[in-house]
Amino acid sequence: MNSFTHKSPAKINTFLNVLSKRSDGYHNIYTHFELIDIFDEINFVPSIENTFFCDDPDLIKNNIIEKTCTWFNEVFNKKQSFNIKLKKKIPYGSGLGSGSSNSASTLIFLCMFHGEEIKNLDKTEISKKLGADVPIFLEQKSGFASGVGEVFEKEHSFKSEYLIISPNFNISTRDLYNSKFLQTNHEPDRKTNSFFEPLKSESPEFKAFYDYLIGIGGERFRDKLKLTGTGSSLFLENPFRDDIELLKKNTKKKFRIFVAKSLEYN
Repeated sequence: MNSFTHKSPAKINTFLNVLSKRSDGYHNIYTHFELIDIFDEINFVPSIENTFFCDDPDLIKNNIIEKTCTWFNEVFNKKQSFNIKLKKKIPYGSGLGSGSSNSASTLIFLCMFHGEEIKNLDKTEISKKLGADVPIFLEQKSGFASGVGEVFEKEHSFKSEYLIISPNFNISTRDLYNSKFLQTNHEPDRKTNSFFEPLKSESPEFKAFYDYLIGIGGERFRDKLKLTGTGSSLFLENPFRDDIELLKKNTKKKFRIFVAKSLEYN
């Protein structure tokens, strides 16, 4: 039986601006996605019915990969099923694109498997049915994006190194979009994330996490720490070696750290 394994990369948002609320209830954004070299691995084996296994039991029910397979079968009138195994490394619900990347990697595989063109996928429909960040991962490159996240505007990679600090709790993207503290940007601002201040106001867990990091890193961290997506992960771009060693000594099981680089691709 043929077996197919695909890597699913993480991302960070180097900035994220919420520009306006749309009539359909979604929000227009402007952002930059940087693909990084942290990967999940998804293995597909053709089968008579879908089965799903993951080393994270919380993802067994209602996982995005099976949902993506069902959506693809409906759109392209297919009936293919798979035994699916997900090896998880990207923290889920952390602003690193975990589920969206898994969905996009599944779509890329299914297009290859069935001989369909990726360009024929309806990215607007995908953004609404599978997730706003999924279309950007279909590009398989870093770049600027707008709309609800489905409009790829321009390829660009900062080719940086990142120190990612991911706490042991998840953040609800929906709740943050509905937050009374969320302010829209009248003009694009490539230095800010619109969700940073609302997150500190809405989540006592995140505020305590952020305060803890400022407590050990001081003003240097206050100036350099950035939020990816709607959280919960923070990151430092091109960190000092001392920053990495400092956080390694002070995790106290409060968070995980990853040292990652911008993804190199052809």
